[in-house]
Amino acid sequence: MLKSPEMILCAVRKIAVAALPEELVRQALLQRMIEQLGYPPTLLAVEKELSQLPHLALHRTKLPKRRADILCFAKGIHPAYDLYPLLLIECKAIPLNAKVITQVMGYNHFVDARFICVANQQEINTGWYDSSKKELQTISFLPKYKELILQNYLV
Repeated sequence: MLKSPEMILCAVRKIAVAALPEELVRQALLQRMIEQLGYPPTLLAVEKELSQLPHLALHRTKLPKRRADILCFAKGIHPAYDLYPLLLIECKAIPLNAKVITQVMGYNHFVDARFICVANQQEINTGWYDSSKKELQTISFLPKYKELILQNYLV
């Protein structure tokens, strides 16, 4: 007889989800983002297909069937959209490596968030493209929401 997985409540979607290893990472991070780092729950999206993102609705190229683990939106950061992706996060239950970074960068090719992040239970890395250096810059933490908006941790 198969045992059904335990369920946990998603802090953003307000639904019960299977407590699988990657979901535990995602929910722990969401809780920290909301309770400690000041991310507004109303600006967070979880497990959204790229085709469901408002700014990609009229995308002329075919979008891959991929889901963003966590997306944080912000108001007033793009001239054409009221809400626009600020941060794209990929959660993993495995060690972080170059393949994981490549995966989130591939997603972000379409999403176009200003920041990307990869996280597991032990580590977290936040990155952004530095146009002056023409390379990805990273830090080993997730900044507070207001810091990302102001980008003052880059100083």
